[in-house]
Amino acid sequence: MRDLDWAAAYDTIVFEGCDGAGKTTLATATAERTCATLIHSTLTPPGTDLPTAYSNLLDQPGRLVFDRCFLSELVYGPIYRGHARLSYQHMTTLVREVIERRGVFVHVTAPAAEIRRRLAARGESNLPSIDDLALICERYDDLFRAIETMTTVLHISTSHPDEDT
Repeated sequence: MRDLDWAAAYDTIVFEGCDGAGKTTLATATAERTCATLIHSTLTPPGTDLPTAYSNLLDQPGRLVFDRCFLSELVYGPIYRGHARLSYQHMTTLVREVIERRGVFVHVTAPAAEIRRRLAARGESNLPSIDDLALICERYDDLFRAIETMTTVLHISTSHPDEDT
């Protein structure tokens, strides 16, 4: 597994990126390495107060590693539902909460073709097209550029996250 020594410097680590980029592999290894609680954020039901839900997750004691968090709503929501259930103001507030927890954001990326191959290999239904995956990756790139105006973002590009590098 890739060198994770950098993770010891943070109490909260948020892994974000396109489905199939390697977030879960990296988040799981990081949580184990740092003895942190691993939180996998899944799709929340309609009507959920997302700002409060994510703020409550960030209020948990101890070291936290997120395998996806609130940023995905700002990428996938507009693409798949036509709107995000979080505003950029909410995002800014939640980013500050991560920062206050001595946190860092990790943007996990991979080429769209590699992501599509991984999704197909794990049997994903409704496999997105290369163009859709490229759009998702582009939206994450844009979002992380905005976050970098507020805090440090680590970028990890994966080729084969399940293999030692």
